[in-house]
Amino acid sequence: MEGKMNIKELLETEGQYVGTTVGVSMRPMIVSGRDVVVIKKKTERLKPYDVALYMRGEKDYVLHRVLKVVEKGYVIRGDNCYSDEHVREELVIGVLTQYFKKEKLIEMTDKKYLRYVKRRLFWYKPRRFFVKIKSKLRAIARKIIKGR
Repeated sequence: MEGKMNIKELLETEGQYVGTTVGVSMRPMIVSGRDVVVIKKKTERLKPYDVALYMRGEKDYVLHRVLKVVEKGYVIRGDNCYSDEHVREELVIGVLTQYFKKEKLIEMTDKKYLRYVKRRLFWYKPRRFFVKIKSKLRAIARKIIKGR
């Protein structure tokens, strides 16, 4: 009996992968272990705002949003992350085409979804700023508490 196919093999043979995700990097859009994603094999160059599935190392799959298309790849970031990654074209193996959020189908062309994407990207810098301040305040509070 053959072993289970991995996601990359499924994309190569079947052309798509349907399943849940693990991790918090695409929250609040996709909730780990609950929401179901539909990923199609990448057949063309991705565009800004597409959600790419790419390989990090030999075994890790990462699902993050394309922010910018560059000459040899993409600038990518998870919706719940604060640092960008530069990902080479050949590492991207799929693209999110739709997902089920609490069993409700969301298409990547849906107007409400596209508003979410624009809002999320607009608030990125203020959110990052407040996260940094919060982190510094926690560090100061720890020093004060330790000093007692």
